[in-house]
Amino acid sequence: MEWMEVKINTVSDGVELLTGFLMFHGVKNVRVIDDVSVSRFLLDHPLNWDYKDNDDFNNEAAEVIFYLQDDEIGKNILNKIETALAEFIQNTHEVDMGSTHLVSSSVNDDDWLHEWKKTYVSFFVTDNIVISPIWEEYEKKGNEIVFRINPGAVFGTGLHETTRLCIRALEKHESLKNSKVLDIGCGSGILSVIALLLGASSATACDIDPGAARCANENAALNNIEKSEYTVITGNVFEDDSFICEKYDFVLANIVADVIIDLSALLDRYLKQDGIFIASGIIDDRVEDVKSSLIKKGMEIISCDFDNGWYCITSKWKN
Repeated sequence: MEWMEVKINTVSDGVELLTGFLMFHGVKNVRVIDDVSVSRFLLDHPLNWDYKDNDDFNNEAAEVIFYLQDDEIGKNILNKIETALAEFIQNTHEVDMGSTHLVSSSVNDDDWLHEWKKTYVSFFVTDNIVISPIWEEYEKKGNEIVFRINPGAVFGTGLHETTRLCIRALEKHESLKNSKVLDIGCGSGILSVIALLLGASSATACDIDPGAARCANENAALNNIEKSEYTVITGNVFEDDSFICEKYDFVLANIVADVIIDLSALLDRYLKQDGIFIASGIIDDRVEDVKSSLIKKGMEIISCDFDNGWYCITSKWKN
């Protein structure tokens, strides 16, 4: 498949804002090249010391990279993003965003995979969960849970703070064992497959991106997930309520604040009375809005976890 690779030139301080901007506009396949952030990540995760060959972490230049299908639909989305980005930059005065110069070029699936191989190696996302790409040999130790992944042009590699926050939240809940899980906006399938590896009995994953189904099913197969345990659906829960017809013990949504707020109105359709809702993709400025929306819909906030400017809110129905 042909893709457009779009690069936005920025600086380290602008990465978080640009990532949030893109996620707000529905772009979930975001990759960041940022020497400053990488250096911090490597210091905290020794397994990743070969993550990048360049040892000079003093350069604050950064790139935010995302991918769109190279067709008329993708080009229309890119035009809308360019227009919205110009307005966003004009209204963002408190943070130096760098040049924010945007450059696009054509790539294919092989190019995407080649770029990931340069920078993406096995790493711990929690003390016990390891994410390992298919091109690396990783030997499991003790009771480690190893999630094998073939990164595709969809969101969900475990490197982004929002994904890590969701995985950590999942790992905390003993009730996940033998539970049924719904992952809304599944991307690569990383959250739903890891939920199964942690002991869930079944998982349903859905995404509006048709490429997500292929990627999620492939990653499930890489992790020896039985087809009877895993269902991936292409669709939009806000436009069609017919393709998900049951309630779940866990509902996961690693999306953006506005979508989570809208989703809170649908939780009684998808979440069991004693179920858990884990939501991430929430930036600092929107965390109180999301909390307020959930509380108004009858939810109780269990925890609110933070990682480098991003939040994950775990909630349940009030008794």
